Amino acid sequence: MMLIPIAHAGHWLVSVLYLVPIVVVVAGLGWQVWREKRREAAEGTEAPDSPPAG
Repeated sequence: MMLIPIAHAGHWLVSVLYLVPIVVVVAGLGWQVWREKRREAAEGTEAPDSPPAG
């Protein structure tokens, strides 16, 4: 039976640290889009880049 070697937790932690800035940026952009959509819905306005209705 062959055992699969698993890296030490410290090695995984160092690798995961490279993802932290990416996750922060993506989460920030998602939060901004979510807030903008809620604001537009509350004001009853369309997005500025939307074509006029009619």
